[in-house]
Amino acid sequence: MLNKCPRCNVLVDKKLSNCPLCGAYIEREDEEIDSPIPQIDYSYPVVDKSKVWRDIAFRVVLYICLISIGICFLVNFLAAERIFWAYHIIFGWVVFWFTLGRSLFFHLDLRKQIFWYSVFFAIISYYIQFFIYHKFVVPEEQNWALVWAVPAFLLGGIATLFILMLLRFKDWVRYSMPLTAMCLVTAVPALMATVMYKQVHFMIFICLGVGIITLLLMMILGREKYFLELKKKFFL
Repeated sequence: MLNKCPRCNVLVDKKLSNCPLCGAYIEREDEEIDSPIPQIDYSYPVVDKSKVWRDIAFRVVLYICLISIGICFLVNFLAAERIFWAYHIIFGWVVFWFTLGRSLFFHLDLRKQIFWYSVFFAIISYYIQFFIYHKFVVPEEQNWALVWAVPAFLLGGIATLFILMLLRFKDWVRYSMPLTAMCLVTAVPALMATVMYKQVHFMIFICLGVGIITLLLMMILGREKYFLELKKKFFL
């Protein structure tokens, strides 16, 4: 839309309020509004109720955790018998937050859940054994946690992740990193057995062998995609 200057009769763009030639002020009548003025929404933003309830539940559980630990330690230290059973409460809460707590309040991905559940079930089995015998190092024939339970949980985690990788083959790279971590963890019971008993039980050998074979398969078959994901994971 163009208007004429009333003084020098020059066409002036509608965006200008003065004539570029003589500087005279241009009065505009019945100007068209290109776009309506946006309406401002003064209402409060809508918040997902499930997120609110999850945040409240997280705070409640966290307060219960801290209060229960504090009360248990206070009672434990005031008791006549110095048996530190309060440490079991801490261990129970640690297991809760790294397994169920992470899944409920932090939306932990399924592939990461499988890894953490497998690792912590292995730790729990060793903790139960320690609670039974009241010592960390026991004879190999009594060490059922290290010889049988820990390899079984790790093999179960590897098998579950490998099956999910095959079922969702188009997205297999997302499962490769938790599976890699699980394969590396299989070396831990082998190292523990070597240090404790100077020998490795065949069940631990099977667990370590499955971990190594699975890791080699991902390296050989995955090739560039696998190593690229590995570099992204470690920011290389």
